[in-house]
Amino acid sequence: MTLLIIFLLIISLYVLYKQLLKQSIQPSGGIGSLMMKLWNNVYLPMAIWSLSFLKEKNFDNILDIGIGNGATTKYISTTFISDLIIGIDISDKAIEQAKFLNSNYNIAYEKKDIHKTQYPSDHFDLICAFQNHFHWTDLRESFLEVRRILSSDGIFIIGCEHAKIKYFLYNLKEKSSFEKYLNTLGLELIQMEQQKDWIFYKIKKI
Repeated sequence: MTLLIIFLLIISLYVLYKQLLKQSIQPSGGIGSLMMKLWNNVYLPMAIWSLSFLKEKNFDNILDIGIGNGATTKYISTTFISDLIIGIDISDKAIEQAKFLNSNYNIAYEKKDIHKTQYPSDHFDLICAFQNHFHWTDLRESFLEVRRILSSDGIFIIGCEHAKIKYFLYNLKEKSSFEKYLNTLGLELIQMEQQKDWIFYKIKKI
């Protein structure tokens, strides 16, 4: 009986883990809304920390990838001067929440997958991805798409938990490995910062 209980507990925890992972990739329903609120408490400070490394405050066009309920995009809109700020997400619930919570800000929210955005080439001067690039369904194609839509002098920044890279992108956890990977895609890692739990990458076109 004890072994059966342990087995059922393991199965239940596994099912819960898979559900939470699914929600982290594409939040939906009431659970998705709740999780996005919880994420803000944890990940918004990480986004603020990452953005603090940017000395530039003026960008013509800004793209925020994987916005959740739009908290990071809202912070970007209050911190930087830009003609256009777009926040994208693959989740209908995320876009719905972002529009509802941030309707008073000059931000456009669109449902899109970063691996194929259909935005014009060389369009964005700043592209941000906070706590989501390790979930991209096609990492290579997504980075190539970022490169395509990034302006020649544009900046692409990534901020995330270091543990997530170790778990989801183990082969790219070392700086040298990530640099080599980016170089094969026509991108260059020009700055990396790390504190206890978070890591920041600043990337440009080669």
